[in-house]
Amino acid sequence: MQKKTRIIVITSSVVAALLLIFLGIWYFFLRDNNTSSSNEVVNVSSVADIAGLNARLQNRYSGVVEPQETLEIKRDEERTVKEAFVQEGDKVEVGTPLFAYDTDEIDLKLSQAELDLEQLSNEISTLNSQIALLEKDKANASADEKLAYTTQIQTAQNDVKRAEYNQKSKTVEIEQIKKSLENSTVVSSIAGVVKTISESGVNMNGEATAYMTILATGDYRIKGKINEQNTWVISEGQPVMIRSRVDLEKTWTGMITLIDYDNKVSNENNYYYSSSGGEEQSSFYPFYIELDTSEDLILGQHVYIELSQEEAKTGIWIHSSYFVFEDSETFAWVMNSKEKLEKRKVKLGDYDESLEEYQVLEGLTKDEYIAWPEERLENGLTCVISGEEGGDGSGMADEMPAENNPEEMMPDEYNGEGMEVPPMDDAAANADAEIKESAESMTEGAQ
Repeated sequence: MQKKTRIIVITSSVVAALLLIFLGIWYFFLRDNNTSSSNEVVNVSSVADIAGLNARLQNRYSGVVEPQETLEIKRDEERTVKEAFVQEGDKVEVGTPLFAYDTDEIDLKLSQAELDLEQLSNEISTLNSQIALLEKDKANASADEKLAYTTQIQTAQNDVKRAEYNQKSKTVEIEQIKKSLENSTVVSSIAGVVKTISESGVNMNGEATAYMTILATGDYRIKGKINEQNTWVISEGQPVMIRSRVDLEKTWTGMITLIDYDNKVSNENNYYYSSSGGEEQSSFYPFYIELDTSEDLILGQHVYIELSQEEAKTGIWIHSSYFVFEDSETFAWVMNSKEKLEKRKVKLGDYDESLEEYQVLEGLTKDEYIAWPEERLENGLTCVISGEEGGDGSGMADEMPAENNPEEMMPDEYNGEGMEVPPMDDAAANADAEIKESAESMTEGAQ
């Protein structure tokens, strides 16, 4: 009886020990994997960057100084340029000759048109003389012959009308040819610098382009570009600060006057991760800044564009699009300490209607990372920090992010068999040792 009881106790102890070991392994290694079975990754961004606390993503952009006016001169496709009087980089004033068309062909057209006009005049004179003679003969003709004279006179009169119409048309043609001769030399209508001269009339993409482009001198403006995912950060009428790249202490002020959504610019080196699992190209939109003064700026100079912070707000302010509003509660998708995504409840404070930003009171710190809400998001997705592999600090990365680079995605701990082996941290190792020691103690006590 005692032997049977002892066997039951030993068996129960072993089962209990195995259960504890299984629970320990599940807790430390399998708990996160049960949350999501998806192999997708999600990009997360720094709360500090999104809130503008680091003066990086939303606070600084690259810009270039350009003229307020650009003169594009298109070439007459029916004419040949005989000579160009300027070269790229030359300064021009109002009235400066730029190029001249070949006039030899136009001179021939003018001579021929004047000859045709003279022939028409002679034809009209001859017809009028014929009509006068027919009228005289008709008056002396018999009644039977008058009908024939009448028909001849009407025919001659119609020929005169036709010749007079052709005479007027030819006169207009001659005036146009003479005007072309007068405009054979094209002059500049603005003071500026010759930027480009296109002999072919097309750009590298085969698209029609201006023969000559002149950039006006005088007042300048700043041209910048912004990623399509960050366009909500700027708005027309928003004040900005321009900072020299050479001397960071030298600044100018201005205002965004135009965000050109009709002419987006593609950047071949900028990609982002798509929920479908592929790479998608990101586009940029140009925006323009009117300066309060352009003193000491140089045409073509590269500068920094910084969003002005006229009223510095304390705390963390995040755009409303980063939050999920469900009933009376608010959530954000946050990367946890295991670099997994979790849906976390947050508490919001004041709302800035002009910028559509909420103040975060609880639930987020500036050192954490959050994801833009998407329908595909779920707890447990692997997180990849956006811009972790570099960038120009302006929110417009020049290189492919790590999530699209197979070499950058390769984990440090890898067994070479196509399966990632999670390393055991110190806490997990200690807990595993304690569980095994406890199980052995229970077994020895039972014996």
